[in-house]
Amino acid sequence: MASRTLACGFSPAVWLAAVVVCTSVSAEEPGRGQRWVRSHPLTTMALTIIPESCNPQQYKDANLTTTLAWKQREKLLEGSAGVGLPWHLHLRRAVLSKSGLTDQLKTRLKGHVGKYKGCSGWLVWDEPNRVEMFRAAETVRWLKKTWPKTLVYSNAYPMGATANRYYGGKPPADGYSYEQYLRDFSTIVGSDVVMYDAYIFREGGGTGNPFPTMNTARKVALEHGKPYWSFVQSHADKRRGYRMPSESDVRMQVFAHLTSGFTGIGYFTYEDQQGPAMISNATRQRRPIYYHVARLNQEVLNVGQALRFLKSTDVRYVAGPGNQVPSAATAWKPGAGGDRLIRSIVIEGATREPSPWRDILVGFFKDDQGGDYFMLTNLWHGEGMSSARRSVTVTLKLQSGVSAIGRLSRKTGQAEMLSVKGDEFEVTLPGGTGELLRFGSAAFPGLDRKN
Repeated sequence: MASRTLACGFSPAVWLAAVVVCTSVSAEEPGRGQRWVRSHPLTTMALTIIPESCNPQQYKDANLTTTLAWKQREKLLEGSAGVGLPWHLHLRRAVLSKSGLTDQLKTRLKGHVGKYKGCSGWLVWDEPNRVEMFRAAETVRWLKKTWPKTLVYSNAYPMGATANRYYGGKPPADGYSYEQYLRDFSTIVGSDVVMYDAYIFREGGGTGNPFPTMNTARKVALEHGKPYWSFVQSHADKRRGYRMPSESDVRMQVFAHLTSGFTGIGYFTYEDQQGPAMISNATRQRRPIYYHVARLNQEVLNVGQALRFLKSTDVRYVAGPGNQVPSAATAWKPGAGGDRLIRSIVIEGATREPSPWRDILVGFFKDDQGGDYFMLTNLWHGEGMSSARRSVTVTLKLQSGVSAIGRLSRKTGQAEMLSVKGDEFEVTLPGGTGELLRFGSAAFPGLDRKN
C-alpha cells in the first residue's frame, strides 16, 4: 500500500518525507468488537421506546442502520425486522439489578431472537458504576456465549460526576478518576465497545467542552484495542438546560467524534423521552432535526465505509484567531500525527476577534498496511445556525511537490482525486462538517465490500 501511495501523486522532492509518513506497520489482530465493526456498516442508531411513534420505515429513512430498542417491547423488534433493519436490545438496570439474569429472562431473550430476525447487538446496563459492573458482566458473558456473532456492550457515564457516583459508594482513599472508571468499564464489564453519553448544547447558546470525555474514552479504548462509540444530543430538555441542536450543532458533535476515530453514533433520542426530539410523541410528526440527522447520517455512512478499517493515531486542534485550544485538546503543529507534508493550516476569512468554535479539528489515521489518512472538520456551529451559515474555507500549505490529494466523498461515497496547485490545497467545509483525505492516492479501504 505504501509503495503504491508513493507512486501516485508525489514528486521526488517529497519522497523522503513520504517514506516517513507511509512506513508500514504490522497490523494488530482485530479484537471481538473491532471484527464486528468491520463486518457491519458504521452504526447509526437512535434510542426508541414507543412503538406507536417509531414508524419503522420512517426510522430507516433517517439513515439509521440499527434499531436501538430501549425496552423489551416486541412491537419495536417486529417493526425493525419487518423493514429489514438490524436491532439492538437494551437490558435495563431495573431488570438486572432486581432479579439478575434469571432463567425466565434467558428464555424470553431467546424467544425475541428466534421470533424477530435481525438481532446484531445487546446494550447491557446503561451507565453502570463500578459496584454494578460485576453484575452487568454476568449478563455480558452469557450473551457473548449464547450469541457469539453479536456485539455485546454497555454505555458509561460521561465525565463530570463525582468519584462516589462512578464508584458506587465510597471510593478508595487515593481517589477514583474518570479514566480509571473507564478502564474498569472496559475490563470488568467486558464491553466490546467503550461508549459514553454527553449532551453539550446548552440553553442560551453555549456549548460544553466535549474533549475531556471524548479524548479519555478514545485513550482507554485504544489501550484495550476496542472500538469506541458515543451517544450524541438530538433532543431539547429545558429542565436540564439543553437546547434543541441546530443543523450545525448536531453535525459538529458527530463529525468531531468521527475525526477522533469513533465508529458508532447513537442519538438521544428518537421520540420525546426527556423533551422534544426527532419525532413528536403527540402528533407523530417529524421535527427539523429529523431531516438534519437523516442527511448527516448518509454522509456518516459514506465516510464510514473507510473509517471502520482505520485506526486513529492522533487528534489535533487548530484554534481560529483569538480563540483558545479547549482543555483536554492538543494544538496542531507541523509534524503532528507523524505527518511531514502539511506546513500550515489557515482558516480563511477569520477576523482577529474571537468567534467561538470557528476552529478546525484534525484527525490522523492509519490502515492495516500503514497507509496514512487525515480528516479535517470545521467545528464552527451555533444555536439555530445551518451548516451553510457556518462554512469556512481552510487552506493547507504543503511541502513542495505534493500534486494530488485523495478524498472519500461524504456526498457520494466514492473516492476521488483532487489536484494541488502551488503547494496549497483549499477546501470549504460546511459548519460542523468534515472531509476524509489522504495524500497522493484515492485508495480507501472498505469501498469494495458489501457492508
